[in-house]
Amino acid sequence: MDAQSSGTLQSPSTFSGSSKTGSSRTGISSTEDQDFTKDNAASPIDLECHIQAERITKILDGAVYKTKLAICLPNLVQEYRTLCSILSSQHMEDLVFIFEQYDNPLFSSSLLNMAAMEDIKAGDISLKNRLNPELGHLMYIMNSYPALRPIVEEMIQEMKIEYAEFGETRQQVSGLDYLLTLEHFRELMVRQMETTAAEELAAKFNTRKLEASNDNLLAKIKEYTETLKDENERFEETMKMKSAMIAKLEKELALLNQEADVKLKKKILDSDRQMVLSTRAHLVKNEMLKEEEMESKENYENLLRTHLIDEKNQRARRFKVETQLLSWLQKYDLEMGDKQVDLDDYTEKYEDELRKCEELEEKLAEQDKEYIPLMEEREAEYHQEMTEKMNKFLIEHAARVIQNAWREVLANRAEKKRLKGKGKKGKKKT
Repeated sequence: MDAQSSGTLQSPSTFSGSSKTGSSRTGISSTEDQDFTKDNAASPIDLECHIQAERITKILDGAVYKTKLAICLPNLVQEYRTLCSILSSQHMEDLVFIFEQYDNPLFSSSLLNMAAMEDIKAGDISLKNRLNPELGHLMYIMNSYPALRPIVEEMIQEMKIEYAEFGETRQQVSGLDYLLTLEHFRELMVRQMETTAAEELAAKFNTRKLEASNDNLLAKIKEYTETLKDENERFEETMKMKSAMIAKLEKELALLNQEADVKLKKKILDSDRQMVLSTRAHLVKNEMLKEEEMESKENYENLLRTHLIDEKNQRARRFKVETQLLSWLQKYDLEMGDKQVDLDDYTEKYEDELRKCEELEEKLAEQDKEYIPLMEEREAEYHQEMTEKMNKFLIEHAARVIQNAWREVLANRAEKKRLKGKGKKGKKKT
């Protein structure tokens, strides 16, 4: 206990007088320096709490430093010059003696244990037979030199940096993990000693309020989530119905367009047919009129001398025929003019449809510019994948062939050895 107290007293306490003590519970600020020698500084209970907090903090600081010293002990042993420059000659001789005892189990005091003696004679030199009580004296000697503290702190800092750089892939180091846990425990203890009962009660009360608020918020989030899910389902159903309706209307529109195209084509064909029939009828009538005219002229010439009386009648008849022919020609011209207007309208519609078809072909050509390279790239990727699979299959096949050949070679060698063994046994028998 004296050695430990001498070691811990040399370590500076991080729990200074500026920290919160029991006097903070009575309303005194923790940042003001307090003189506990005065009668009115604090109550005996507050003074005792402060002393106990300082005592616990010093014990924890001493335990943390001794843990650091124990972790750095293998590295400090290798720093012989550094130890010689800090430690006294007597202590260095003690350290060398202790090192020799720890390294050689024959000088160990555990030889006093007869069971350990028998284990060492049997060849068991495990750690249980190499424990040396003098290591406690070694820790006391190194702990009694404050000059070693910066070196130990620097080594521990380097270990922590290396430990943190590996992240999740690092391996667990029991000593360093224990040190980190102990330091965290020391911080928790200091924080707990600084916390008043009122603050702890307020923290618990706030925690309960936050938990209740969190439960309410979670319930609301669940309710809103279910509502949003229902609305999404209804929206999806509505969209499906509208999509089905749009598809149905598109089909009906396509059928109507198809029927309109058929009717338009049929009307055009009927109009063309009627125009041809009308033209032929007019041609036939024209031919008939010409023949009648020829016949009339011939009759007129033949009967001119004999039918002078009928000349006037014949002239009137001729005038009538010509008038009728002119009326027919005018009627023909009017009908042909109307048909020409219809023909011009149909020609304009045909040119519009032709222009739309050309625009669609141009759009398809632009899409082909993007589609064809994509298909070529996909074909190249597929070719590369199949090439890799074929190469892999060839490599695996070659490996199987080599393995089978090697098994056959081993089998042949074993058969030859077996035959040689049988031959040697036969010779020995003879």
